[in-house]
Amino acid sequence: MLVTIFICTRAYSQGVPVYPIPFYNVEVNGYATFREAVESINRVSPAGKMDFNVMITLSQPGHEKVQATEWFYSLDSTETMGPFTVTEGEVLSKEIDFNPWGALVESDCDILVSVWIGSESKSPLTRRKMK
Repeated sequence: MLVTIFICTRAYSQGVPVYPIPFYNVEVNGYATFREAVESINRVSPAGKMDFNVMITLSQPGHEKVQATEWFYSLDSTETMGPFTVTEGEVLSKEIDFNPWGALVESDCDILVSVWIGSESKSPLTRRKMK
């Protein structure tokens, strides 16, 4: 938890861009954060849970597969999950509750990041479920 707080503090002090969720194909090199708008939370799910999905792809085709590090956090600061590593071409999916959530993504090369909440069935890519 302390490591996550340090990383988030470091990221915010460097002027990390903040994007809404959902957001698709954001170019990231360094840090980026994605946050749900609190006033837009209106989810209905019989199971009481939803999938929080993050996918990375290369921004410049032809390079080797890359990885990014990601953390998930509730906007009320009561829960933090991660770090998780996701490889280019995969979807990292984490089950979340109905509170508003955010994600911090870190990469040391140019990648495109897509973040959404809900069904991953729209993506034809490999899915890796983190529990």
